[in-house]
Amino acid sequence: MYSLKLFSLFLCFSIVQCNSYGYHKLVGIPRARVIKIAEGMSRIVGGSQVTTLNSFPYQAGIVATQTTGAQSICGGSLVSTTRVLTAAHCWRDGQMQARRFTIVLGSLRIFSGGTRIDSSDVVVHPQWNFNDITNDIAMVKITAVNLNANIQPIALPTTSEARENFAGLSGIASGYGKTRDSQNSFPSTTSLYQVTLSVLTNAQCQQRFNMPLHSSHLCTDGVRGVGTCEGDSGGPLSVVWKNRRTLIGIVSFGLGDGCQLGLPSVYTRVTAFLPWINTNM
Repeated sequence: MYSLKLFSLFLCFSIVQCNSYGYHKLVGIPRARVIKIAEGMSRIVGGSQVTTLNSFPYQAGIVATQTTGAQSICGGSLVSTTRVLTAAHCWRDGQMQARRFTIVLGSLRIFSGGTRIDSSDVVVHPQWNFNDITNDIAMVKITAVNLNANIQPIALPTTSEARENFAGLSGIASGYGKTRDSQNSFPSTTSLYQVTLSVLTNAQCQQRFNMPLHSSHLCTDGVRGVGTCEGDSGGPLSVVWKNRRTLIGIVSFGLGDGCQLGLPSVYTRVTAFLPWINTNM
């Protein structure tokens, strides 16, 4: 595939420090404006586009309406007929606060098509900290969605798999986000994209980041400039584990002045939050 950095979170202004403070103002709201314009166009530019709607039936697009009325975007994962997992900073980033999520399921686009469900019933992890980007996880409660070939929940790791680090496996991240560092590189159809990444140990990741990571973080490599990029925080990282597609990460943050520098991408490690997730299912 073309060497692209896909779907992430927020702009990073330092090679050694980046957090989710101000995500909506810096990334989500500008990205939402671009997508609205681009969805009215027909041209596709680059990337690894998802062409089959049921390839990622668990993928959720999230339109986050702020208390100011501005619209931002994030991603999420359908984990049951009434629950969507996403990043905490998609709801509250330390600077702006969402008042409503519109959950978009069964669509290759985020502002049109699919099943669309509004919800303000969002449970943010009580220890969410935007300074060190820990506990970056939230559960969205929605009215029950009708399942079909294009809308299906993704499996969560079992309690017995809580100690697995999944290092060395190939993971897939998916989302509606930016495909290059260039501000003009958004695919004009803003369709769902995917990228395959290798899961790292935290020790490997920390060596490349040169900064401390928490055990509740999970990393993928950035070899060949491929990984997550601006516009889809909260989206899924999944692997095939014991013959089933399993959610292991939630897009959280990255470092550096761009997406194509070869640095790892960092996710919330799902196995670290299984008790909290199960409590809120």
